Amino acid sequence: MKEQRHPHPHKDPRQPRHESKPGTNPPVFVWKPLDGQKEFRLAVARDAAFSAVCLDLKGLTEPAHLPEKAFAHGRYFWKWSAAAAESEVFTFELTPEAVILEVPPAGEWLRRFPQEHPRLYVRPEDVPALRASRHRERAAVWTRLQAVADALLAESHELAEPPFLSPWAENYQKTYEIWARILWESRRFVKGAETLALAYLASGDAKYARAACQRMASVSRWNPEGSSHISHNDEAHMSVIWHGTQACDWGWEQFTDEERARVIDQFRRRGQITYDHMHNRGSYGVTRFDSHAGREIVFLAQIAFVFQEHIPEARTWLEWLRPVLCGIWPIWAGDDGAWSEGLSYSLAYVDIMTMFATALKRGAGIDLYRRPFWKNHARWRQWCMPPYAEWIGFGDHTERWEGTWLRNADLVEVIDRETGANEFSDYVAALRAEAHRSMPTPPERKSLEFNAQVYLAPTAHAASRPAPHDRIHLVFPAAGWAAIRTHLDEPSRDLALTFRSSPFGAFSHSHANNNDFILHVGGKVMAMPSGYYDGYGSDHHAHWVWHTKSHNCVTLSDAGQLMRSHESRGAVENAFEDERLVYFRGNADASYRDRAARCRRHVFFLKPSSRSDSTRRLASSCFVLIDEFVAAPGITSALQWNIHSWNRFAVDEARRTFLVERGQSTLEGHFLYHHNAFFTLTEGWDPPPMPKPNVRWHPQYHLRFRPSAMAAQQRLGVALCPGLASLGRANVVTERAGAAEVARIGDDLVLVNQGRVMEYQGRRSEALALLVVGGQRYELNDDGVLR
Repeated sequence: MKEQRHPHPHKDPRQPRHESKPGTNPPVFVWKPLDGQKEFRLAVARDAAFSAVCLDLKGLTEPAHLPEKAFAHGRYFWKWSAAAAESEVFTFELTPEAVILEVPPAGEWLRRFPQEHPRLYVRPEDVPALRASRHRERAAVWTRLQAVADALLAESHELAEPPFLSPWAENYQKTYEIWARILWESRRFVKGAETLALAYLASGDAKYARAACQRMASVSRWNPEGSSHISHNDEAHMSVIWHGTQACDWGWEQFTDEERARVIDQFRRRGQITYDHMHNRGSYGVTRFDSHAGREIVFLAQIAFVFQEHIPEARTWLEWLRPVLCGIWPIWAGDDGAWSEGLSYSLAYVDIMTMFATALKRGAGIDLYRRPFWKNHARWRQWCMPPYAEWIGFGDHTERWEGTWLRNADLVEVIDRETGANEFSDYVAALRAEAHRSMPTPPERKSLEFNAQVYLAPTAHAASRPAPHDRIHLVFPAAGWAAIRTHLDEPSRDLALTFRSSPFGAFSHSHANNNDFILHVGGKVMAMPSGYYDGYGSDHHAHWVWHTKSHNCVTLSDAGQLMRSHESRGAVENAFEDERLVYFRGNADASYRDRAARCRRHVFFLKPSSRSDSTRRLASSCFVLIDEFVAAPGITSALQWNIHSWNRFAVDEARRTFLVERGQSTLEGHFLYHHNAFFTLTEGWDPPPMPKPNVRWHPQYHLRFRPSAMAAQQRLGVALCPGLASLGRANVVTERAGAAEVARIGDDLVLVNQGRVMEYQGRRSEALALLVVGGQRYELNDDGVLR
């Protein structure tokens, strides 16, 4: 059964990937069945001929399997079959570095979970110590929890069933307004029930539990098949099951018999609907990759844990979820921790996954936090979301809200404490401190901020100091992110470039923006993607934000990357760093495949010649971007270079430069192109976002630089020179010399090849670019940087 293997991990979800080295042992096995295939055989062997078989399973009814026991180290071969059809053979290697994580069957989970309540995050025998701790190590957090719970007591504990939504296609804005009101009212109401139940769990005061029970009894009067059905309004459906399971578990003994029966029936029916939606209509992580399903798998598991003895289907749900939650997840990330949909969307989805990971750890003693993803995810946030960040792309939502910063702090703290890393406390503290510096949160989001897991997590140990980094860049290739941070802990001196070119491409909450970048200088964002998230699929979202033109990417005669396509893939490649420079390449060839054979962005950072002097003034630094474009046969395009900012661009046409200033932070750009070209300056958006009260939606300004030639190939170099009070901008002089575009950046030299061979002042090269930095010569070719 020879299939064409698609490069996108969702089109070809098979695991372990061919020639891979899984980070956990045993690995999960996943394959994509052909239409009509219902029963499978999985074989794993130590040799390609399958004469030394170590796993042979017949009669499997799911296209995924997670072995219970670890394998010995070494190389393995695997294949799967269905009836007479057999897959090709794949190979992988299990190294000693792989984490041993053995997950017993779901029936064993249920046996280990306490038979009484509470079951989620805390066991009945732990409750006395938990309540005593509010007078000791949890005293400060309890004071805040009590204040929030007391305020909730004064509110109504009844919520009417939401109305049906009008068709979105008739009047998007009107339907959006009703949908948003339902979302925030229902989520706030049920989150309030969880907070009240937590206050009861922490104090033993029944008034909190009774209010939580009333709220859950109220939403349990809703018809799961009605206006809150998953297929009509999945946000309303999820509001009930997101925080509702915890509220029911912690307040269980305070329900009346009638309330408890109603709640059990509600969650049984919503669980059945959720299972049918995610499993019977395509299997999550195999044929289903829709974003919201990444929440629903966790909520279904929580329903099974809390109501296991009341819902006969609970064990079936967990048996299916076992390889999904313990092996396949995450589907938008890899072991290196980055999340392709961006920092904002990953916040909700990774936070939700901690609900399952913590419940399984406390309830069944199975520690999923040992997977490499978790600690690396915290590190990705630390490098790609500076506490001072004014913009946190890439992907939907970029708002700098107090609540978002606090939730980031809570998530990293939970990961830090649950993994035992104890190395991110300074970052968590910096996020919390920044959150209180005039970052208003919309009122509807405020009640969602109290994190029960932070309250119930193990008491933090003294933070260990991580080993200092001897580098200033990190690459996260699985999701296609990279970051350069010159001063991780000094915002006033930090130059922070975040870059994305992702194998997951332009789908779901990601945009057509491979090879995009965000640049902060001394805490001020100087360049960022433009547009705002005013609603998924709105006119502004679909016709501006999704498009390449709204990002810091190249466009080709006004055409951008493939949109909403699995084909629109990117990659971060050939990363290199030494004492003089940093380099990596963004490869977006596939994203422009309709009109380009090659479209790549080479990113250099020329390090300052010395870290600082006695005045703490930094030596000049510079980013150099080289965009490389080769047209597809028979198609002519002109390369266009785009950049966006909150402040206006000042342009010097003769010098081919631009300048943007924000307070004491500046960014000067020098285009290494001395033939015919022109600038275009615009502002605003086409179309603009829906009118919404949002103080973070500043006007935005756009610059485009266009070489006039409609060339078969183009190499365009740009030197981006940041400036601060403590950092003078690099002095740059540019010229054209034969086949070379030349930039002298202080004492350093950059040559960009515009022909076959370039010669300049005794230097000769056929490379794409030649750099002399700190006296050291570097050449750039398809294999990366060579010294």
